[in-house]
Amino acid sequence: MRATLIAALLLAATGAISLARVRMRAHRSSFVRDGLAQFAAAFAGRDLPPALLEQTYAHLIERREAVGENDAAHFLVAPGHDLRAVYHLDSIDIEDAVLVIADRARARIPKAHDLDELKGRVFTVADMVDFLEPYFEPQLMVE
Repeated sequence: MRATLIAALLLAATGAISLARVRMRAHRSSFVRDGLAQFAAAFAGRDLPPALLEQTYAHLIERREAVGENDAAHFLVAPGHDLRAVYHLDSIDIEDAVLVIADRARARIPKAHDLDELKGRVFTVADMVDFLEPYFEPQLMVE
């Protein structure tokens, strides 16, 4: 009798934890989907490759999570966000971010001399997208 009761309580606890995890994943997916839609809408009117926007958004969200930001606002990525202040990226981190974004999207990878241009040119999310855009041109994409 007692063993059955304990087993039932463990089963109920396991079910509750599983349900909570499923809800958390669904909640996160909803925030990511909405955040990505808002991010892409901020660039409406420009013919930017979807992979560029998706991978830029994904990388910046990962960056915010890596530094411990887990509130709902961390799913918002705006073109005007300062990469240093909001995402805690210094110049080397910005170079790494550009390389990761291009690689994940299977775009052409910027060369070392191309990355030198980042220092005086890329300060905001929009600057990063502008810098990466030429590497996503169809004739330059990796097959």
